[in-house]
Amino acid sequence: MGPRVDWIVLWGVLFVKLHRQASADEGAAAVEFALVSGVLVILLVGIIQFGFLFFQWVELTHAAREGVRWVALEYPAGSVSTPGTVRYKAAQSSPGLELTDANIVVSPEDPGIGDVGDAATVTVTYSVPVFTPLMQGIFGTSDGTFLLSSTATMRIE
Repeated sequence: MGPRVDWIVLWGVLFVKLHRQASADEGAAAVEFALVSGVLVILLVGIIQFGFLFFQWVELTHAAREGVRWVALEYPAGSVSTPGTVRYKAAQSSPGLELTDANIVVSPEDPGIGDVGDAATVTVTYSVPVFTPLMQGIFGTSDGTFLLSSTATMRIE
């Protein structure tokens, strides 16, 4: 029974020494976390902002492609409030954005049989809000928005 008691005492002494050392280092962990947490928050906000911008850009690209497809089929440019027109189809294809006539540029405006074989182009632009002043500084914007644009070109059929 003697050697077993010695091991228990040895483990107890080691535990007490480690506990004293750990309690002396507790403040260092809090200071290190305080120094690193600011960088982590900035990184997290940047990732979220980039994801939001990327989502909006994908929506714009889809709207431009959908719009140019309808121009290629010789539909008139029209407006976002008139069904059966290019701007209406482009705006409806991106429900996450509130596109207006000013956001969608169509060329040619009213394609016809004489335009067959020519290039049709649709450009969609949209101002995406930037979340924080820090991200506004990084993106270099003063009005709190970031301008995204997407252009699609197709041959008129």
